[in-house]
Amino acid sequence: MRDELDERQAGLAAAVDRVAAAGGEPREVMARLGDERLLAVHFPEEYGGRGLRLADHAAVCERIGALALPDVAHLVTVQAVGCSILESGTGGQRARWLPKIASGRLYASLLLSEPDAGTDLAAITTAATPDGDGWRIRGGKTWSLFTPWSRLALVSARTREGASPYDGISLFLVDPAAPGVTITPVPRAAGEPYHTVTFDDVGVGPDALLGRPHLGWRLLPRAIGFERAGFDYLSCATRWLAAAEREVRGLPEIRRRAMAADLARLRFEVGNARAVAYHAVNSATRFAMDEFAVAYAKLVCGRAAQSVARWAGLELGAGSGGVAAAVAEAPEFTISGGAQELQLDLIANEYPIGGALR
Repeated sequence: MRDELDERQAGLAAAVDRVAAAGGEPREVMARLGDERLLAVHFPEEYGGRGLRLADHAAVCERIGALALPDVAHLVTVQAVGCSILESGTGGQRARWLPKIASGRLYASLLLSEPDAGTDLAAITTAATPDGDGWRIRGGKTWSLFTPWSRLALVSARTREGASPYDGISLFLVDPAAPGVTITPVPRAAGEPYHTVTFDDVGVGPDALLGRPHLGWRLLPRAIGFERAGFDYLSCATRWLAAAEREVRGLPEIRRRAMAADLARLRFEVGNARAVAYHAVNSATRFAMDEFAVAYAKLVCGRAAQSVARWAGLELGAGSGGVAAAVAEAPEFTISGGAQELQLDLIANEYPIGGALR
């Protein structure tokens, strides 16, 4: 069974390679991957997938990242937003959105974080108030990537004051091009800019509500689980390590020998991170992953990528290509997608001293 799973995942990765080898602009390549039913292999066939396991989808995600395609946009669109619709959407919402997502021709954004809420997704002030059969949304979100590509966004908003901060949050499917939505870029040191998104009395219909009103907090762990499982960091770690090794091969032999032990250590660290990330998806129940396994995977994958970048910066300098990207991008992995301290806190509370990972 294990050999059969490995063979299938290797076949999926090879299929991604064949499509990407034809070249083209990244979104064009993603559309061709959609045509081959490779972007959402874990979706049911009726929605453009192949009916495979979450681990198979992870293999495709890893390969997309290794090829430097927009893996974050893919993860957020297919997993965070797509699986939320698949799990909690109505029949109409699934039929409307999932085939478009699987086709690679519709990108989505995850709009949960807010400027004054930090990493506390319950401390939101964006509000949605009833308006006839629909709702009016007012507020702002931040730290969203590839937002101008998106024609769908999963937005959290407070729909009532509850007994706790977690009560009264609802999730909505909103078009970022709708009247009243403003998207503003926030430049980064490297890579695509982040964006802030402002909702100024944005009207949505009753079909925009995902799941039951006021109970959206229950859906969030699944929405952010795979996006936070570290596969984007794992892709960076793998890609950056390959770039560093290419530069090392061009150095004099005496320097290559001096670096051999460090490179072996980094290969082991990246390989270990990969094993942890796949444990998180292989132990999932359908699309629901253990939040503590996810926290550990994100922590380990992020730190592995930072280890590669730190070593490359010290030993190779700014370098060029992948090494330069590693040095520029890696520092933000400490806080992006949920600070490392949050992951450590989750792990410490679940696995006290003397405990063991499941």
